[in-house]
Amino acid sequence: MSPAAPASTATGVAGTHAAPTGVAAMKTADAGARRAPLILFGAFDRHNLGDLLLGRIAAELAARLLPGRDVRFAGLAAPDLRADGGARVQALAELVLEWHPAPREGTPAWLPASPPALIQVGGEILGCSAWEAAVMLLDPAGAACAIALYDRDLAARETWARQTLESTRGLPYLAAHAALPPGTRIVHTGIGGVGFAALPAALRAEALDEMRAAARVQVRDRRTRDALAAAGIEAELVPDPAVLVERLLGAEVARHAALGEPAMLRARFAQGYVAVQLAAELGDDATLAALADDLAAISRDHGLGIVLFCAGRAPWRDATAVPQRLRSPLPEPASAVVAESRHLLDLCALIAHAALCCATSLHARIVADAFACPALSLVGGAQQVAKLRAWLDTWYPPQRHHLAAPGNLRALAHSVLNEAPDERKAHAAHLADLAEAAARTAYARLFDPIDPEDNSP
Repeated sequence: MSPAAPASTATGVAGTHAAPTGVAAMKTADAGARRAPLILFGAFDRHNLGDLLLGRIAAELAARLLPGRDVRFAGLAAPDLRADGGARVQALAELVLEWHPAPREGTPAWLPASPPALIQVGGEILGCSAWEAAVMLLDPAGAACAIALYDRDLAARETWARQTLESTRGLPYLAAHAALPPGTRIVHTGIGGVGFAALPAALRAEALDEMRAAARVQVRDRRTRDALAAAGIEAELVPDPAVLVERLLGAEVARHAALGEPAMLRARFAQGYVAVQLAAELGDDATLAALADDLAAISRDHGLGIVLFCAGRAPWRDATAVPQRLRSPLPEPASAVVAESRHLLDLCALIAHAALCCATSLHARIVADAFACPALSLVGGAQQVAKLRAWLDTWYPPQRHHLAAPGNLRALAHSVLNEAPDERKAHAAHLADLAEAAARTAYARLFDPIDPEDNSP
């Protein structure tokens, strides 16, 4: 993707229109000095591979398609996740309160600052309740305490979630247009909502209100598109923006692959390794025993090591104890390593350079496929499987779904490893092309005609 041309300005160059004067010149100068920022809003305020990656992808697209634009990362909380490859995040509610820039000296009172634009960066935002959001923003001990106190008391947990988030929103990761500065344009990029039809009526109404107010709605799977269409919302079907990870962040991932833990793993398992990630719900003894048997057989059949990793450290994502417990029953535990790095690009490098990726995480699968790495998806909990199936049904032929339950991996792994690499590469390029085209159309809607002097795409 080539960078977009910088925004042009009227400077009175010979052969063009003369530079504006008087009030017109003041308006032009002030518009340039007070250029509206772009807010990226999403769940990258917690540690999760997909959410952190979607934030990085959105920022990279903004840099290329809207060069020079001030970009702010906003979530429900305000952590600094730069050490993990994420961003320094501001709470959206606080950012909105700050968005009343004082006029510069000499600026006419009638000349307001342009409102910001907001990109909803993706993820399963049409199914993330306030309760889930509030718990996932806690540390593990705090999450365990909250679940113990409120998990079985619906009214109490909803009250606690509102108080914790300081919001009455039922779907808090869906930005509320009414709470943003007047004139703010919202674009949704690659969002998901496979459980939308089953939501309580009040939550569906809340979501539909936001979809109607948006300048553009792009969804990542047919199930979400069809559910919105049944409610009167016409959404564009586009791939998840994370399919662009190799195209946009491939050079950075390669640098991480050559350093630190990813480089150590590649050296230790010179013949290759299986990268394995499990959601916390697969942590029971029977499931781990079945997976251990599968992985031991795959390791013997193909001469591969095993690298176990966590795709997300936020509550209700991965449990850090599960990889260690999976390693123990392996016939040769020395052939397996538990990766420790939390850094987004280390995780991408670990996946990209695997001989095979086996994961419950949708975005671990998307990253593997983007780098044309042989991959299969593990059946986890009902919600996770619904997301996986919706994604695979939309963008993959049935013979390439590669979805397996624990205890049934060996034969599927053999089939996946014998696929033609060129087919994987062609499919990855196709999805990236679609996502790139979708990004151009989405980003083009953000500031035109909000910034009438701005010729950015």
